[in-house]
Amino acid sequence: MRTTIDALRARTDGTVVVACVCLLLVLLHGSATLLTAFTARAGLSVAPSALGVPFALPGLRATPLGATDWSWQLCEDFAALLLIAVAAARMRRHLRKRPVAGKGRRLLAGWTALIAGAGAAGVWRGMVAARMVEAGIWGWLGLALAGALFGALWGLALGWLPGAAAAFSGSLQRHGARDGIPTGDGNNPSTR
Repeated sequence: MRTTIDALRARTDGTVVVACVCLLLVLLHGSATLLTAFTARAGLSVAPSALGVPFALPGLRATPLGATDWSWQLCEDFAALLLIAVAAARMRRHLRKRPVAGKGRRLLAGWTALIAGAGAAGVWRGMVAARMVEAGIWGWLGLALAGALFGALWGLALGWLPGAAAAFSGSLQRHGARDGIPTGDGNNPSTR
């Protein structure tokens, strides 16, 4: 029974770490100060947004930004929560399949977790943009695909952050196993 609880705790810790890093990222992207400073210094990053593609990662905010209305802000908040949920589910799946994976695999799992989450949030944001401009069927499809692509690209650019956090959380768990603390993976003699 104890090894099952330890294995569950090991999987949960990695998932929680990735979810917390993703939460921090969407909170930072929700900051008007950070958003304004970034777009002022990297003007070309907003070029796809001129075509209707969602910009960056979704921002989690309590109030609408600028001239946007509440419905737009609630859709952005939902996209941010969707990003976190998909990233956590992706990391949870990885930890369930490979509970004793090395640092490299944990890094890649955390990285791909943000890519998957940002892609899913991009699809939602693209569909919301298509609805707001009353696009036709090709507009819905095009903006959803563009949102997924650009969301995944932002996930690719920033995915090292949750990846590094996942790799670090995994190394702590393996150090515990090496020191005789049971991890529930079946490879530790003290858990048999």
